[in-house]
Amino acid sequence: MKPVVPIVGISKMIEPYDALICGFDGVVSCGDGLSAEALEAFKKVKALGKEIVLFSNSALRVSQMAELFEACSFDLRIFKAMITAGEIAHYELKNTNRFGKRYFNIGRNTDEEIFKGLDYQKVFDINEADFIFISSTDEARPFLEDYLPELQMGLALNLPMFCVGTDVSKHQNGEVCLGVGMIAEQYAAMGGRISAIGKPDEKIVLYAKEAISKNVKKILFVGDSFTSDMKSAIIIGADMLLISKGVHMSALGEGYIPDVQKVRTLALNYGVYPDFVISKFRY
Repeated sequence: MKPVVPIVGISKMIEPYDALICGFDGVVSCGDGLSAEALEAFKKVKALGKEIVLFSNSALRVSQMAELFEACSFDLRIFKAMITAGEIAHYELKNTNRFGKRYFNIGRNTDEEIFKGLDYQKVFDINEADFIFISSTDEARPFLEDYLPELQMGLALNLPMFCVGTDVSKHQNGEVCLGVGMIAEQYAAMGGRISAIGKPDEKIVLYAKEAISKNVKKILFVGDSFTSDMKSAIIIGADMLLISKGVHMSALGEGYIPDVQKVRTLALNYGVYPDFVISKFRY
C-alpha cells in the first residue's frame, strides 16, 4: 500500500504538476455557496502557470455553473475548460433518441436547462412516460425509501431510467445526503434498465483529459469521492488529492488535518489509494 500524505494546503506539493482536474461538489461547493478558499487556490495555481479543468457530476449546464463563479467576481479564464454531467446529458439527448420523448422526473426540478431547446415533453403521470429521469434528489425526500413507489411503478411499466450524475451521496450544507447514483443503483438492483452520465465513466474521463494541452505530463486529480473522483484519476494515470471533509466525512472525520489511518482504512474498502489528503481545498 502506498503512503497517503496529509497536507494542510496545496502550496507545498503543487510545483511538479502541470495541470489540475478538479471536481465541483465537495471541492468548490458544499451546497452552501462557493468556497472562498477554493477560489483563491485556483487563482494562485493559475498564476503558477498550471492548467485547471473543472470536471463535475453536477446536473448544471456549463452556462449555469459559469454564472455561479461570475456571481463571485471570479475570472472564468482561469479554467482551461468546464465540463459537467448536465452539459453532456443535454448533448446526448439532443443527438440520440434511445429513450423516447416523454419523461417523468422523480427528483427535484433541475431538468429545465438540460431539456431546454430539445424536443422532449415532461409528463406528470408516470403511466404516460417513455422513460424516468433524475438529475437531483429532492430535499423533501431525503431517503431512498421515499423513491421506491415510483421505482416499482417504473419497473412494472418497463421504463428505462436516465440518470444525470453517478454519485451515490453528496456533501451539502455540512451533511452527507442521498445522491442520484444511489437511486439509479437501486433501480438496477430491482431489475430496471439505467443509463447514467458522469464520472468515472471512461469515455467522459478521457474527454476531460482531452481538454488539457498535449504537452502536459503530470496531472493532479482533486475530488472528495473514492468512487467517482479517485477512480477517474486511475483511468488517466493522474495523481490523487482526496478532500476528507466531503462525501466521506462521516468515515474520515472533520479535523483540520486529516486522519491518515482512517483514509488508509477506507482506501482498503475501495481499492483506491490517494497520494494526498486534505480537509478542504485550499492553497
